[in-house]
Amino acid sequence: MVFVVFLAFAFVLPFMPLYVRELGVEDEGTAALWAGVLIGVSPLLAGLLAPVWGRLADRYGHRPMALRALGAYVFILALSGMVTAPWQLLVLRIAVGLFGGIGPLGLAMATSLAPREETGKAVGLIQSAQILSAAIGPFAGGLLAEMITIRGTFIVTSILCAAAFLLIFLFYQEAPPARPETAKTSRCFRQVLGLPQVLPLLLVLFLVNFIGRSFTPILPLHLQRLGMPTRGLALATGILISVYSMAAAVSALAAGRLSRRYSPSQLLIASLVGGALFVAPMAIAPSFASFLALATLLGLTAGGSLTLCYTIGGLSVPEDRRTTAFGFFSGAALFGGSVSPSVAGLIAHADLRGIYLVDAALYLAVAIGLLRMPRVTAPANG
Repeated sequence: MVFVVFLAFAFVLPFMPLYVRELGVEDEGTAALWAGVLIGVSPLLAGLLAPVWGRLADRYGHRPMALRALGAYVFILALSGMVTAPWQLLVLRIAVGLFGGIGPLGLAMATSLAPREETGKAVGLIQSAQILSAAIGPFAGGLLAEMITIRGTFIVTSILCAAAFLLIFLFYQEAPPARPETAKTSRCFRQVLGLPQVLPLLLVLFLVNFIGRSFTPILPLHLQRLGMPTRGLALATGILISVYSMAAAVSALAAGRLSRRYSPSQLLIASLVGGALFVAPMAIAPSFASFLALATLLGLTAGGSLTLCYTIGGLSVPEDRRTTAFGFFSGAALFGGSVSPSVAGLIAHADLRGIYLVDAALYLAVAIGLLRMPRVTAPANG
């Protein structure tokens, strides 16, 4: 389910700047700004509502909440292929955010069934499914955009979400319910946020996903400056994101497995430092080939950082509050990812390549901050 849904979204998100231009926005900077807002608004709202989705899933079950979200996606995405102005697309992107509980729900579904010592492995598998969808989606979406136009790809995304709806409806078996929950939602939220490492980790998740989502709105424009012809721009963007995402998926799987033997905190610090070393030179890469090589190395080093953050979170909270806690963790990451494209669009308006230097500085700042946080050790291998 997670793979299918994120594959569907990966079909269209990388090409939002091109779609904005189709809708009549000609200026390069304005198109980047519009794309940043359109890409960012959905995860912004989804991030704000993620704890609520987690709480509702605790009360009513994962299955009914997932079906509600998927049903809404089917209609919203189909309508997105019929808009005639950017503001209409913005309204629909807001609607996607209001029903944006699939990411947190997918993570909660996996971790709720996994024992504590398998938290890293479960998170790694879910993250790999999301990342692999981002690897395959842009490439396939680029081909579709060339064959049936970007509008047509929105219809395909709607069909894929309908397929995910049927998969959940027919095959997903709800986990055995936990003991009845009697605490009020506000009290439950306060209990989770009061745990020692939760608030610092929320900030780390925000920043890590902020960095990871900062490239999307500017990639087509950046590649155009590197000499890519307009006709093949969508396909080149898809290839770049696909290669980067495949490298990141390998990193996420490795991070999930290594977290059983080594401290997730130390692994995360190493991942962030490696990310800083490879993202900064992307600002001065002279060609598509060199840019692609740096993006691949970035994926291999920093691609597992989000998995390690979620693993630290899963090991830091009691099992009976894990689903609600993951709602907050997912929300922080989504919020960072939602703000990032808008900020990247603003930076691109002044300097198209400035975001890479900002990202390198943030990677190092987070790594230094983690040195001062209490160390989370790997669970004992039973």
